[in-house]
Amino acid sequence: MAANLLFPATDRLPTGADRAPYLDSLLDWADRTAELSASDVLLAFFGQPLDARTLRLTGLHHVAAYLGDYRHEEEFEAWLESVRVHPGVSHVSTGPSHIAPRVHGTPGHWINLRTARGTEVEFFTCRSYGDWADQPAERKRALMSHVGLSVDTPDHVRRVVDYLAGFESVEVLAYAPEDELGHTYGHLLRTDTDRVLELVHAGRSQP
Repeated sequence: MAANLLFPATDRLPTGADRAPYLDSLLDWADRTAELSASDVLLAFFGQPLDARTLRLTGLHHVAAYLGDYRHEEEFEAWLESVRVHPGVSHVSTGPSHIAPRVHGTPGHWINLRTARGTEVEFFTCRSYGDWADQPAERKRALMSHVGLSVDTPDHVRRVVDYLAGFESVEVLAYAPEDELGHTYGHLLRTDTDRVLELVHAGRSQP
């Protein structure tokens, strides 16, 4: 995936007065990235053009960015509060990352929100712990950031994930038939670039 699809996150989760301008830059990046077409994202990830309509992809569902590592839970809680009170976001929800401990051996959190322009955004942050703490910052950004493309029906998610995993240097990183937001999704990993792509069908809508 092209570097400009990755938010240039800092190594550590910003603290104090640095949180607000960092969040502003994240939201601006998210809205600009959401203007891409599904075909643009496929080309960036696979390095070759693919027909989004044939794959039954209907557009961008969300963009996801890695925020940087946190050292203590209090750092994450302070960041979450900054997100909740920001006037440019709504529909904020959060939960523990399932992929971070299973794949990367460290706890983490996700935050889901909607920008004032209607862009659905996911933020991820992991605790600086174990082998994860020693990974290069660029690799962390690649592994924990992605664009999510919408699939037209939930039963087709698994089929399109398995089909695309047949491309060279692509494998299935995760698949879930329904998460706590009601989404059915699969994550693909480019093993040669560490970049991630999500295919998702949104189930029940957020209020």
